Amino acid sequence: MAAVSQVGVDDQRAYLELLLRGASPAAACQQLQLDLFVVMEAIAEDEEFRIKVDAVYDALSQNVAARLYQEAMKGSVSAMTQWLKQRPPPEWMALRVEGSEGSGWDALSDEELLARARMEGIAIPVELEGSGETSGGGAASAAVS
Repeated sequence: MAAVSQVGVDDQRAYLELLLRGASPAAACQQLQLDLFVVMEAIAEDEEFRIKVDAVYDALSQNVAARLYQEAMKGSVSAMTQWLKQRPPPEWMALRVEGSEGSGWDALSDEELLARARMEGIAIPVELEGSGETSGGGAASAAVS
């Protein structure tokens, strides 16, 4: 297997391309016949390589966020909830709890989140509207969770 000094630019580029195509670090190393621990050490020692690896993972995360958004727009309440927890509209920032790392969104019930979505004009699936909703969270909460 290769030593740290032998993880050259071509191997780094090939490793990054495999990650972008969805390979795990172990699978990418296996396909390139590189030692996983040698590559991990190269990432730790080579700032430029580390920045590129981080950029690849950022791009992959953006793919997942885009898919989450698509599912939310198709009516998936769980996707809507997750999207709004991670990216609330600017006017909702008043719910941020001062002095905490999180937001007040986690403290809201499903019904409260749905009410906020309605206030913003976000379409709510028919099965969650009307008679299934209870003030205590009953059937609607079960349908959302």
